[in-house]
Amino acid sequence: SISQEAWGRTVTMLTYKAGRYGGTLHKVPAPHTSRRCSACGFITPGSRQDQATFVCKNPGCGWSGNADYNAARNILHLYRMGHALVPAAGRAVVRRDKRVKPATAR
Repeated sequence: SISQEAWGRTVTMLTYKAGRYGGTLHKVPAPHTSRRCSACGFITPGSRQDQATFVCKNPGCGWSGNADYNAARNILHLYRMGHALVPAAGRAVVRRDKRVKPATAR
């Protein structure tokens, strides 16, 4: 069922909601984020023992932990290094006063 998800619409809605509450949404390239060790940067296909467990295969590292936590640390690192694709939806979000109707706000 995840392959039937409308990802473009999901990104648009997340961008809209984030902008509405004062935040921003940034896309980060996903390749290797779940296979790269967030401690040493070593990439190997066998580092995920199962869906939830990550164990670094680098002999000098050996870090282990939750696979989602590891991937989230990698994504945060990519964002901090400036590899985010900004803006996510490619358009600005317009904020208006909640009491003003859309027709009169133009």
